Amino acid sequence: MFLLVCGMLISNIIHSQHKVKGTINDTTGMPLPGVSVLVKGTSKGVSSDFDGNYSITVPKNSILVFSYLGYTTKEIEALEKKVVNAILKADVTSLDEIVVVGYGKQKKVNLTGSVATVTFKDEVNQPVTNSGQLLYGRFSGVQLTQSSGNPGADGSSIVIRGIGTFGSSTPLVVIDNIQYDNLNAFNNLAPSDIESVTVLKDASASAIYGARGANGVVLVTTKKGKENKFEISYNQYYGFQKSTVVPEFLGAVDYSTLINEKFRNQDGIGYTPRYNVDQLEAIRTGSLPDQFANTNWANEVFRIAPIQNHHLSFTGGNDKTTFRLSLGFLDQNAIVRSKFNSKRYNFSLNINSKLNDWLTLSSVTNTFWNKQVGPTGGQNAFSGDNGIIYSFQRAAPTIPTYYSNGEYGVVDGAYEGTNFSYQTNNPLRRGYIGNYESDRINISQRIGLSFKLSEELSFETSGSANVIVKNTSDFSPTQSQNDWAGNPVIISTLNSLVNSSSLNYRFLNENILRYSTTINEDHTVGALLGHSASSYRGDGFRASLNGFPTDNLEEFSAGGVVDPAVSGGASTESYQSFFGRVNYNYKGKYLAEFNLRRDGSGKFGPGGFRYGNFPSASAGWRISEEDFFSDIEFISNFKLRGSWGISGNDRIGNYIFEQSYNPGIDYVLGDDSTVVGVAITSLANSNIKWEETTQYDIGLDVSMFSNQLEITADYFNRKSNDILYKNFPVPATIGVTNLAAQNAASMVNEGLELGVNYRGRIGELKYAAGANFTKFLNNEVTGLGDGGEETIGSSTIIRIGEPFKAYYGYKAIGIFQDLNEIVNSPRQFGNTNTGPGDLKYADINKDGVVDADDRTVIGSPHASLLVNFNGSLEYKGIDFNFMFQGVSGVDRLLMGNGNLPINDNRSNVLSYWINRWTPENPGNSLPRVGGQNNAEVSSFYIQDVSYLRLKNIEIGYTLPKKITEKLNISKFRFFIGGQNLLTFTGLEHFDPERANGSQSNRGVPLYKTFTTGVNIKF
Repeated sequence: MFLLVCGMLISNIIHSQHKVKGTINDTTGMPLPGVSVLVKGTSKGVSSDFDGNYSITVPKNSILVFSYLGYTTKEIEALEKKVVNAILKADVTSLDEIVVVGYGKQKKVNLTGSVATVTFKDEVNQPVTNSGQLLYGRFSGVQLTQSSGNPGADGSSIVIRGIGTFGSSTPLVVIDNIQYDNLNAFNNLAPSDIESVTVLKDASASAIYGARGANGVVLVTTKKGKENKFEISYNQYYGFQKSTVVPEFLGAVDYSTLINEKFRNQDGIGYTPRYNVDQLEAIRTGSLPDQFANTNWANEVFRIAPIQNHHLSFTGGNDKTTFRLSLGFLDQNAIVRSKFNSKRYNFSLNINSKLNDWLTLSSVTNTFWNKQVGPTGGQNAFSGDNGIIYSFQRAAPTIPTYYSNGEYGVVDGAYEGTNFSYQTNNPLRRGYIGNYESDRINISQRIGLSFKLSEELSFETSGSANVIVKNTSDFSPTQSQNDWAGNPVIISTLNSLVNSSSLNYRFLNENILRYSTTINEDHTVGALLGHSASSYRGDGFRASLNGFPTDNLEEFSAGGVVDPAVSGGASTESYQSFFGRVNYNYKGKYLAEFNLRRDGSGKFGPGGFRYGNFPSASAGWRISEEDFFSDIEFISNFKLRGSWGISGNDRIGNYIFEQSYNPGIDYVLGDDSTVVGVAITSLANSNIKWEETTQYDIGLDVSMFSNQLEITADYFNRKSNDILYKNFPVPATIGVTNLAAQNAASMVNEGLELGVNYRGRIGELKYAAGANFTKFLNNEVTGLGDGGEETIGSSTIIRIGEPFKAYYGYKAIGIFQDLNEIVNSPRQFGNTNTGPGDLKYADINKDGVVDADDRTVIGSPHASLLVNFNGSLEYKGIDFNFMFQGVSGVDRLLMGNGNLPINDNRSNVLSYWINRWTPENPGNSLPRVGGQNNAEVSSFYIQDVSYLRLKNIEIGYTLPKKITEKLNISKFRFFIGGQNLLTFTGLEHFDPERANGSQSNRGVPLYKTFTTGVNIKF
């Protein structure tokens, strides 16, 4: 009986199911492979094959769900059908995507300017310490460069479409409609609070910001509340950081050998070695560890440093009011062994309330508090001539890290010799001595009211404030350092305290009238008219005092009496602007936009130059909407666009138009009494006016295969005129040393951009890949004005026809191998001591002598190509993404940290100098140590720092809903990730991603980060 019952049950189950098959096509009849076919309400499913066919066994009266990336999901009742065919329509959601633009939003498909957007729909888990790092690799035409890896100083610079001015090239940053002149507020915004970042690259997109938009605009929108949904999110990661690369210097044996050789080459026969035979033996054997060690200072100083980040948000609301409140905490230690630590606390509150049918209130608050503690000097303890990093070179490896008595090593056993060795500022001690504290609080608040006057007309008024308070305390104690035997070497009985504080605030009021209407269903017209007024004030105060009776009290009231000093100052700025925009759209086919902004700036005189007019125009043609294009089904969007516009720039010093006087110009009367005086040392320029940048852009946007493939291409030409320049000859008879800047110089940037993105799906596997490229065709200075002279710095030049601040020096063409070659070559700097093993420089002007007139352009600090690649995968709760970022064709002059051939009497050198030129080992790659003219700025020290870097990689797993529901949470995801893990470059010893400058390698190296964390939603 039991078997009979079981058989009947099995028979019923079998007969209650039936097999369904069919074909899945798009609207053109093309089969769709990889379409997901699921039985609704179950996890049972299959995927269509290459020809779009599928087959599945389903229960009676089932509903089949057909889904495919790029197409709208479709549900069909199977009932008792044996054949169910499906036709999926293309999902044009990506074309309808709303993009934030200046003072508004537009559909992506209707954009006529060069605008790029990235949206962060979910948590931001990249272990970035500042939000600027989120932009790496995401946009063409946008170059980011991180100059330091130290907490609080690891922000990246942003340059959009190349350098366009001799002054600041930082773009305008707008966060929730609050404007900022620098990147500080953006860098310190909690990444998980960001909803989208839009970059306005061409003049038609940025001209609505007029004077503020000449360097491009970065628009940031933070996340808002959600209607009828309360949600708590907690995101956390913990990890560690380490240097991307550690420079390798010579060990003690090789160092002592080379420095003795340096004196032999420098002083000739009868030279005095620094280390005698016995000392060299002690160095080799390690028999006197207190006097002669073998210290690897880089390994001693660099360490693995922890980092942690926590972010908690509360989101909710109803149909009237929505809110989002978030709290963030970032704790980061330095990868340089020290007591330096940076903590950041974030608070954000976003409220939107519909008070009634015609009035809406919006309020956004973004606040951060950055607290840094460290050794005396703060950030300056790491970089510069006396910084920890430079001490790698200046500290001989023969000096021990610690003596056996536990004290820091400061000298080796040759410090009292005839050719004595030098004491060191022990890098480890430098990282812990003294106390530095800094607090920076930034409060940004915007309140707006929007009035709906009619269905077509609205008015918005807003007021915003950005207040920055900073306070620092820097105490340097008395010092007493001894050698290994307890003999004093360094004694400083004077301690010091420096306190400084500043208050900066900017107020902004904006009033905007918006109008939008559609005429005869075909013509859509929009208009915007606005007024903006802004004021800024900055106040600063600094006081210092020395000679406190104890190091235990670090306040002015502790009794310091030596050299009291105070200083302070204030600056103000004011702006007023009128702006307008008109948009036209005919059937989504012909698009046009016109902008005009009139800006007034208090940085210009009250004459006719205070105001500037900045127009722009752009147009677009969606060829894909034309009837003759209708047969090309695989292309959903094909748009040509072009733009022209003029932007202004006033990022110059204040009060250049007014005559200023230089204090401290004292004079002496006949009775030898000194009288304090002032004098004119620089003539004002009452005719100073706006710098102007004119930009042309031609672009193409293509979407194919139901928007799975998107291509964007642009050509841009950016010409800057009336650039402020001040290197003009001044006759001595005038009695001044220089003139104020003149509107004289000009430059051009020209380039190509290409972006390609593809997304697809194979069954339950979703994938995406993208790449973007920027090729700079031309970047050069085109004029310096009538009478303007070239500006020649220690290693750069501003010259017509060359890149801005191109590297300038001598062209190294080899190494002298013998005296005969020296005699038959142009005399090097008139120096009779040039010898075999010294660098040989080109006689550019062919006058028989190598001197300052033979300097030439030897490299460019600007990249010629930017490349970025990214990809992602999702499969059954597992997600994986990566991003590569790189630059090509960029040079750097490296002369600051072990690159020179022992140019002074103390410095160590990088390990490759073991292969220097010697009579026994002649070569043409490295000169001798201690030679002549080998430390001149030359092409020998120019290095190609092109690189490709795995900027970010992350893999995560999201628990299935059946598990999270039991835990009463809506999402639980854990992940591991990394940043800067791999770098492909020809540069050794230093990170290739650095700011320009011959001594940029003296800063804290960049770091690679490994993290693990969780994302939880309740």
